[in-house]
Amino acid sequence: MLNTKSKKLINNIGTFAIGNLGSKLISFILIPIFTRYMGAAEFGQVDLITTTINMLLPVVALSIADAVFRFVMDRNSDKVSIFTNGISFTILMILISGLSYPILLALHVSYTKYILIYLYFGLVQSLMQNFIRGIGYVKLFAINGLISSITLAGVGVIRIVLQHGGVIGYLDALIFSNVVSIIILGIVTRIWKFYSFRSLDKHMLYTMLRYSTPLIPNAFLWFFTNDASRFFIVGMIGLTANGLYAVATKIPTVINVFYTVFFQAWQIAAVEEYEENRNGRFFSNVFNTNAGLSLVLIGGIIVVLKPMMRIFVATSYFSAWEIVPALLLASFFSNLSGFLGTIYLATKQTIGIMKTTVLGMIVNVILNCILIPLFGLQGAGIGAAAGFALVALVRLKDVRKFVVLKVSWAPLSASLTLIIFMTFMQFVFSKQELILYIELFISEFILIIINVRFLLKLRNQKMIE
Repeated sequence: MLNTKSKKLINNIGTFAIGNLGSKLISFILIPIFTRYMGAAEFGQVDLITTTINMLLPVVALSIADAVFRFVMDRNSDKVSIFTNGISFTILMILISGLSYPILLALHVSYTKYILIYLYFGLVQSLMQNFIRGIGYVKLFAINGLISSITLAGVGVIRIVLQHGGVIGYLDALIFSNVVSIIILGIVTRIWKFYSFRSLDKHMLYTMLRYSTPLIPNAFLWFFTNDASRFFIVGMIGLTANGLYAVATKIPTVINVFYTVFFQAWQIAAVEEYEENRNGRFFSNVFNTNAGLSLVLIGGIIVVLKPMMRIFVATSYFSAWEIVPALLLASFFSNLSGFLGTIYLATKQTIGIMKTTVLGMIVNVILNCILIPLFGLQGAGIGAAAGFALVALVRLKDVRKFVVLKVSWAPLSASLTLIIFMTFMQFVFSKQELILYIELFISEFILIIINVRFLLKLRNQKMIE
């Protein structure tokens, strides 16, 4: 019998899947198109800009969007006060950061105007998305993501393919998609209903910032753990190499799509579950199911990796496949770390997130400095995987202060060993494809057998035994 909390989690996963799978499918279709109209150096530059903006989003607005989501989830929360203080503070920080424009121009930063405009619309969109998701507009949240991606695709094709706009064309598409997203969210929810000057409250803002402040260094440090490799690659190897790395990172997006769908629903479930029940059974079952399904999916991607890359990207990008297995593992450990991070958010113990991320950042930066000069792009992938693995392990131990989390270590260890074996075989039998694919299919079959009980649990929709 399906219990209420599992039913709600699964329904939310289904809702978020509609928007995320559609939007990511569009992104996949765009990659082979854009890589044919943009050189590796241009693609590497775009990747560097978007990576930097994603880092700055929580830093500029002090992660206030995360506080808006968490506080509006509380029972009897004052939605008007939370949104009013959140959006007002965001606008204030936009105005203050605008003072950096002449400084950036003086430093000859490329595409300054586009970078700032993209940043500002991104800040507003992020806050509005967190707010509408927190107050229950999950269907709108999902559909809005899909519409935003369609807009990005349409404008991107016009500016990059038809008008050969290059980097500026890509940035135009990103900005326009954010604007459309904001307009839709605002009109459908009549967002102005949630804003009132009378609700401006220094105490409320202080409380929200006290929650979000530890997330600021965490966001910056998470950037170093997740995306700093790009800067090391550009500095040590060049923009063209970063273009290959950027394409390689698109393949793990398949994993991230499914995890994003799960994570958006899980954030809501984690807060509600923690307030009602702290015995950890629900957390444990969801954690093990998530890990098992992710590893089966990673194995499936490795099976079809080379054929997919031949179709997916231009010939000059094909060698990027070599980096993908390490990035898939980095994505896996990153997602596990994110899952465990929701427990800190549910308990409002955000300092724990920052401390654990510091360790991952240090390992990632050190390994980048050592491994990229030795192994090139492969070193960047290994460094990212090691950094996230450390964060996941430390968080796994730390969150047990709040909930009882039981990990199914045997299937997890066996599955990781098989993934590493499949990766190794890709290189050993690179010229003996028949032997390679027989081995890969057998390994994937074994992976499914190892994790079959998690698959059955999902099929039966029982997250609590």
